[in-house]
Amino acid sequence: MPKYWGIIPAAGVGRRMGGPVPKQFLKIKDKTIIEWTILALAQHERIDGLYIGLEKTDQYGDWIRSIHPKVLGVYKGGETRSETVLNGISYLIGNGCSEDDWLLVHDANRPLLTLEEITRLIETVGDDENGGIVSLPVFDTLKSGTDGIINSTVNREHCYRALTPQMFKLGHLHKALLQCVCQGIMATDESQAMERLGHQPKLIL
Repeated sequence: MPKYWGIIPAAGVGRRMGGPVPKQFLKIKDKTIIEWTILALAQHERIDGLYIGLEKTDQYGDWIRSIHPKVLGVYKGGETRSETVLNGISYLIGNGCSEDDWLLVHDANRPLLTLEEITRLIETVGDDENGGIVSLPVFDTLKSGTDGIINSTVNREHCYRALTPQMFKLGHLHKALLQCVCQGIMATDESQAMERLGHQPKLIL
């Protein structure tokens, strides 16, 4: 039986917020955002273990491992999200995980993930090797523009927000991300890398 692993890429330094502390280490009530995020995944019975990609494993590693018994390892992240996830996959494979196992990649700054969303993702994808992502329909009016000028209004009927977790076979995602890195393509999420490999991931609403 394939196992279900989770990777949380948390190597970002918070450039968009511009603060001294990366967003994932800010506190909400009595816990940091990344603690809430780890617990959201770890509490699901189908998740066999979690691996966290960090910028500074020496500074945060011991603390991250102590958050939950399902945190099985921390590893050094990369310069980009894709590199951090790719490093994580290499870490998993190096620690004996099968390429036929499933991998759920979840953003460190999305702590409000529910058990129901994880269940729906796992059950809807099933054994479909295209994988799938948590998503939401777009309700806002979308515009396409260049240099600050509107070119057209985009038909939102077929537009969705790509969220996380994004779930794929470990081996397939490894191949897809390696291809993007080798070709110098900056994949903004795992689904984009899989699409370039010819897969059509499911949208889990």
